[in-house]
Parts: sequence; C-alpha cells; structure tokens
Amino acid sequence: MEQGFGAVSHRAVAQRAGLPLAATTYYFASLEDLLAEAVGDLADSWLAAARGVLDALPEHLDGPRAVAEAVLHVAALVPGGSTGTDLGALLSLYERYVESARHEGLRPLIAAYDAGIDGLLVDVLRRSGAPASPDAARLLLAVADGALLRALAEGRPPGSAVDAVEGVVRLLSAQGQDTAGER
Repeated sequence: MEQGFGAVSHRAVAQRAGLPLAATTYYFASLEDLLAEAVGDLADSWLAAARGVLDALPEHLDGPRAVAEAVLHVAALVPGGSTGTDLGALLSLYERYVESARHEGLRPLIAAYDAGIDGLLVDVLRRSGAPASPDAARLLLAVADGALLRALAEGRPPGSAVDAVEGVVRLLSAQGQDTAGER
C-alpha cells in the first residue's frame, strides 16, 4: 500500500513484519504466492469496505448525480466530490490490474473482486430505478475505473470522475425509459 506492488519482496515483507527472511520464504515459496496472498487480503478488505458503503446508502437514489457519486463511492471508495481521498490506496487499487496482467495467479482474485463489485453496483442501479443488470454494472465499473485513472494521471481530484460516470448513468436511465415505453 505504501510503496506499490513493485516493492513487494520476501525480504521487504519479512523486514516489515519483524520476522526472519526464512519465515516468509517458508510460507510463500515464490513471489507469486506472496503477491497472491497480499492481493487476496487487500481485495477482501476493499470488498468489505464497499459493502459497508452500499449498506449506508439510502434505499432510493434520486437523480443521475447521486447515482454516479454512489457508484464511485462503492467501486473505489471515493466519496462524492471528494478531494481528500487516500491517493495511495486508490493507486494500489488500480495497480492490481497491471499486476494481474503480469502475474497470472492474480487474475482469478481480481476477477472475483470485480464480480463482487459488479454485484454491488447492480444494487446501486436498482436503488436508482435505472436498468439494473450485470452488463450495466460492468459498464459503469469500466467507466468509473477509466475516469478515476485519468483523474489520477492528470493530477485532478478523484471526485472529478463523477461527471463521466454521471454521463453513463444518464444513458442507462434513458435506455430504461425507452424500454419501458416499448412495453
């Protein structure tokens, strides 16, 4: 979380834990095993935090802006309009994607995490009255991730990503209204 995935090594973990190097190499035969355990633990804590955010949301979200803010808060723990988000945690959240491309053993962990977030976003959409499908949730997660990465890369506050997510929420809401009108 502090120095990124590139700083993870048996030696660094042993030093941080105050253990001899042999302890980490005994329990984790390879760096891949060590990374998988670390990413699994992080993913579990991120998903639990996202569930907590969802549980705290109102049962009805009024308007695309409120939905977009809820999506960002659930998907990346970015409170609506936030400028004080923990950037280290947010960077770590997105580093997992790059690391899973490099380390095949991480891919199932990331896929399971994303599926969990997708499920939570289906509930966010349900609370808004927008079409609440797994496909819509995956689209929102992709837009939220892309908008947040762009904000990070450009040095803008993570809360600035809400406009892009709001645009997709409006499109989904319009699609839902068109579909309802066809019935």
